[in-house]
Formats: sequence, C-alpha cells, structure tokens
Amino acid sequence: MAGSTILHKSPIIPCVTCRNRDRKPGSPSNSRLHFAVPSNPIRSAVQSHDPVHIPPQGCHQAAVAMLLGELDRCPQMFFIQRALHEGDPWSGQIAFPGGSRDTADPDTLHTARRETLEEVGISLDGYRLLGQLDDQKSHIRINSKPLVINCFVFEVPELPSAVNGDEVNDSFWTRIDHLADPANRMDHRIDRSDLHYPAIRLEGGQVLWGLTYRFVQMLIGRVVPH
Repeated sequence: MAGSTILHKSPIIPCVTCRNRDRKPGSPSNSRLHFAVPSNPIRSAVQSHDPVHIPPQGCHQAAVAMLLGELDRCPQMFFIQRALHEGDPWSGQIAFPGGSRDTADPDTLHTARRETLEEVGISLDGYRLLGQLDDQKSHIRINSKPLVINCFVFEVPELPSAVNGDEVNDSFWTRIDHLADPANRMDHRIDRSDLHYPAIRLEGGQVLWGLTYRFVQMLIGRVVPH
C-alpha cells in the first residue's frame, strides 16, 4: 500500500557506532554495530530468547521465516516485496517469506518452510533453525478470526539465490547494521488516512513497516547494546 514518510524524531535504537558522523543527509550510511562482525551475538540472542506465545485457539495461524546470513563479514537479513494484488492487505509490502497455515501443515514451523520454498524457491531443510521470536497479532482478521503470526529464525551460512514466485515482486538481502541505524528511521503514513507507523527506509528506497518491522525490532533490540 502506498504511503509517505517523514523522519522519525525519536530514534528507537540509539546505540549504533557510526564511522562517519559527518556524512551529509541522504548519503549512504557507514554505520557499524558494536558487535562488529560475525553473527555470534545475533545467534546467541535468538537462541537464548524464550518466545512469548499467543494461544492458537480461535485464531487464524500464519508463519514467516527470518533468514540471517553473512556477506563480506557483514550480517544480512532476507526480505521479499510482495506482488501487487487488488484486495490484498499486504500488497506490495516488504515482508519475510511466509503465509497462512494449511490444514495439511503439522505445525507452523512447517508452514514457514513450505511458504519459503513456494514463494522464493529456497528450501530451509538444510539450514539451522536458531529459534523463534515472540508471536505477533495483526489487526487484520481472517474469516472473522484474529490473525497470529509465528516468526522462525534460520541461519543461512551462504546467501542462496531466490527464484521469485507469483506472489513475490522482488527479493533481496539487507545489512543488519543498516536496519539498526537511527538515521534510517522514519514515520510511514498510509495514504488517505492519518495513521502513522514507525518504519525503516531500506537501502533500495523501500519502506519497511508493520508486522515485519516489529519482528526486525525485536531481534535488533536484543543485539544492540543499550
């Protein structure tokens, strides 16, 4: 859904070391997190997290996969941009691969694996499951039921190539230090409404907000020192 953005006046994550504090507004960020390379602190943060679960009874269940990798010793996170479909509340949004649980899915972990394979052609069977983040409830209801999303975190040692399916317009990897940099934070306003949402301007100019933003914040909040 289209919208507009303004700078976020109160950065949510202030603890980022910037190597170039004098960079001009709008120029690429050169920030680096204190955990300076590998993914060990990220891995530990996920593995040590005891996720908060929302009881599934009476809810419509869905699951997404957060893929964490590393390129040139820089931690990365994988995103998709959903295809444009009229009537789809997530049309065109930046997201993780995932979707609704099918009746044939034994659990939502299977849902996350299946949807990732269907949407971007990446099989997660050979990748390490690090853990799970807190369940999130959407304001959207499916068949009159509240929608609850589970987020499973996978470690991907080598960044696999994605093959975008019909439901995906684009897919890409983004540096985690970019996601954590306060300079990239802003408010996202939905067109034809007065609603504002915290958001992140990605390196390609896309806007990350909503449920996916919540999951990203959850991870970064456990990694960036306060």
